Amino acid sequence: MALIDVGGTLWPNSWPIRKADAVGRRLRIRAAMPGTEPATVEALADDLIESSRPGDEARTISTENLVSINSPAEMLITRCLSRNGLPADADTIRRIRRAMSIPISDQMKLLPGAAELLSEIRAMGMRTVIASNTYWRDADSYWDDFQVLGVAQHIDAIVTSVDAGHLKPHPAVFEMAMRWAAVPADRCIVIGNREANDIEPALALGMRTILVHPDDPPPEKSRAHAVAPDLWACAQALRDMLDSG
Repeated sequence: MALIDVGGTLWPNSWPIRKADAVGRRLRIRAAMPGTEPATVEALADDLIESSRPGDEARTISTENLVSINSPAEMLITRCLSRNGLPADADTIRRIRRAMSIPISDQMKLLPGAAELLSEIRAMGMRTVIASNTYWRDADSYWDDFQVLGVAQHIDAIVTSVDAGHLKPHPAVFEMAMRWAAVPADRCIVIGNREANDIEPALALGMRTILVHPDDPPPEKSRAHAVAPDLWACAQALRDMLDSG
């Protein structure tokens, strides 16, 4: 099984924030709160958008989750709902989190070689699981993204830090993927662009690893089993790894 990171691995580190994103969020928040007074929904949208601004501004620099591990999206949403006199049940929080997730647009493209890597993994007879740190996005949001990008058919499962309840480098994302696939760690290969978030926790679990840097400077050093400068080289490294047993 191949476990693949997203930001800086399959798509760029930078996330293009557009002026229209706030408008889209308002529309999705309204749809997520049926039966709620329009003025209350507008006040909630104002609060959510303003409260999330620091994280969104950070993601114009990096798609990596830079928001504090102690302040997940659920806490931000809960505070906003409470301030606006609305119940913060699990289903409402889930709907709001998805509404705040900015959909893929024509400004976001996969990195060169990403589609070919995913296709090649399938051709090698391996299953592919997305294993990503996220803030707003859950697995369902990512499925929508990959459908738009035209590669969903090459992906078998998606596990995010939202779904697992912990950010990488916590092992929860990897462990959830292993439970889904019912395979041991030594049959897993992790592909990612972050030594601390992808390579080190995977090695600690006994997984094989490939560090890729298609949108990052070359690393000075890495403990990964292989280092690849782009996603075509990553595919070759994966083939070599499988051939060597």
